[in-house]
Formats: sequence, structure tokens, C-alpha cells
Amino acid sequence: MPGIRTTPVVPLLLIASIAAFEVQLLADTFFGTHLLEMLALVPYLVFEKHYYWQFFTYMFMHADLFHILFNLLILWMIGSELEGQWGSKFFAKYYFVCGLAAGVFYLIVQAFLRGTSAGMIPMVGSSGGVYGLLVAYGIIYSERQMLFMMIFPMKAKHFVLLLAAIEFISTVFYSRSGVANAAHLGGMLVGFCYLFLNAWLRIRAKRVKSGGKRTKIRKSHLRLVVNNEVFKEFDDEEEEDSNDPDDPNRTTFH
Repeated sequence: MPGIRTTPVVPLLLIASIAAFEVQLLADTFFGTHLLEMLALVPYLVFEKHYYWQFFTYMFMHADLFHILFNLLILWMIGSELEGQWGSKFFAKYYFVCGLAAGVFYLIVQAFLRGTSAGMIPMVGSSGGVYGLLVAYGIIYSERQMLFMMIFPMKAKHFVLLLAAIEFISTVFYSRSGVANAAHLGGMLVGFCYLFLNAWLRIRAKRVKSGGKRTKIRKSHLRLVVNNEVFKEFDDEEEEDSNDPDDPNRTTFH
């Protein structure tokens, strides 16, 4: 896989998540507390008692060791590269928007299935933000090879589409399985919309600056905008980049 960059925001997210997990384990084991009731996203507590801080704190809580290791591994592997491309400010904004959207989607599904006063099942984890990052990765590095289930090689764009299909089917037909698939799907959907809106606004600003010349949004435009590239690439004759991040010979494992 490509060399993983050292960036400021991703390490802070990793440290905060690990620290929160350790505090959760120690407090619940030795002091008999139930931190998930206060810090996880619990529909009943949000709807009835207005624990709105849970939309933020749930992203730093995790169910078990495997859960936190999987999420933080993906965050470290692809998050560092995306932050290096975007800059820390945009990366942090995008990550938390996806995480908050995931929480909203979870609450909507819980309210629809069980009613606003019946949902005591907590949701924890950074999966919403992580799935949003996977969408961005699939757009920017669409031609890179990834391993689905650590076995089957496929292009990043196909990996993300397959993941979205799995989450959609799980949300519709297996919503009571205990996995917050609606949150994963929400993070992916809002992540894509956020990137597309960002691309549209920046292309529109360029159009105004160039005297109102219409510029259609193409797939390459979206990739270039979220990749933070220069706008001269929007010309009809796009130059080839010898260091193309979509080089199929570069492999990332997930």
C-alpha cells in the first residue's frame, strides 16, 4: 500500500477513541458505571431527555476490542492519506459531518421501527465517519486495487459500491440484527452528497470568475475537486499526471 502520511487530525482521533475506550472499560469494570448510557447514542435518551451531546460522543465509544481495532485501522490507513490531500480543516469537517449524519439516520430508523420512546439500543463507534471516508477514497482513488473481505481484489470504486449495496440490503431486510447498518449507509450517502455539493460550489465559483461560461460537472471534476487539485484541470483537454493516484498497481488492503 502507499506510504501512510503523518497528519495532525487522524492521530488525535485515534488517541481520543483509544482513551475513551480505556476509560469505559476501567470505569465499568472497577466502578460499576454504565458510560454507554450517557455517551452512546441512545434514541430514547435523545428523544425524551434531550441528550443531544450523544450525537458527538458516540463516535468515540466502541462495543469491544474488535470493533475499535477495525474502525481505527481503516481510519488510520485511509484517513491519513485523505487528510494529506485535503488539509486538516476540510478533513475534520467532512469526518464529523458524516459521523453526525450517521447518528441522525440511526435515530430515524429506530423511530420508524420502534417509536421515539422505545429505542433503548445504543449505537457506538466511528463507523459512520469511516464509511464516509471510504466513499471519498473510492472517488479519489477509484482505480486502486482493494481486497474485499481481505481475499477478493477489486477496484476501489467497485469496493465502495458493493459496500453501499450491502449496507442498503442490511438496513432494509436485517434492521434488527444489532448492527447499525442505517448509520453506515447514512455516513456514505451524506459523505457523497457533501463532496458533490463542494464540487458543484467550487465549479460554480470558477464559472462566475471566468465570465459565466457553463461548465458541466463530470466524474473527473468531482475527483479533482475532492482531491484538491488545481482548476486548470477542468479544461476539455485534461493533462495526464505521471503520478496518478489511481494507478492500478498501487494496492491498499482493508
